[in-house]
Amino acid sequence: MGKLFKKIAARTNRLVPMGTVILDDTEKVQLAAVMVMQLLRGKQTREFERNLFKAYLPDAFEKAKKKFGPLNEEQLKLSSEFATNEYYFKHISMDLAFDMNRITMFSEALYNRTFLFLRICGNAEFITSDNPVLFINGRTGNARPFSNGLLHTSTVVYYPISPKLLLCALHPESFWGTFSDQDCHIVELDSHAEENFFATINRKQVAQCFRHSFARSLSSLEKYRKTYH
Repeated sequence: MGKLFKKIAARTNRLVPMGTVILDDTEKVQLAAVMVMQLLRGKQTREFERNLFKAYLPDAFEKAKKKFGPLNEEQLKLSSEFATNEYYFKHISMDLAFDMNRITMFSEALYNRTFLFLRICGNAEFITSDNPVLFINGRTGNARPFSNGLLHTSTVVYYPISPKLLLCALHPESFWGTFSDQDCHIVELDSHAEENFFATINRKQVAQCFRHSFARSLSSLEKYRKTYH
């Protein structure tokens, strides 16, 4: 992963002109997989899975009773442990996090999006966090976890690469396909003209972090951290 990010950083420095393609297909696959792995192993994903586990477990027990008949004392004890013992949930969630079919499915969906590398021209900078993959509804601005699907045309995925570089992954049909022919291109954003955009992305990045957010300058971090602490 480190080598890939070094390549991206080198290919997006200020001497590289806007519109340059900076990733080949293999590298795009790798970057999509990195993002998916971070997403699937994150705390919000585990909490989402935990809620599903609690919601569907009673129904699973009822189906087991119908199929196998009344549960004996040992089976009832096991079912009670399954519902209350954290070990069973962690075991299932780890299996899901490392499930290659699941990782491949999400990676392919992300790979099929148009990757734009948004490079800041000016003094502004992007903030990142310990939960950096950000899903936003491009129409409403809603960034609530798991409310914006990868297959939805309105969903925009943001991923900070460096203080001056942000990956924006668009559905090929979003914005009427305007950017569909610019996959893996550099797009420059002016610090002053896009100030509101930078502020929105950074606020949402800080709001979604688990415990830590990171910035190159302390002033940038303090500016947004005060909003949530």
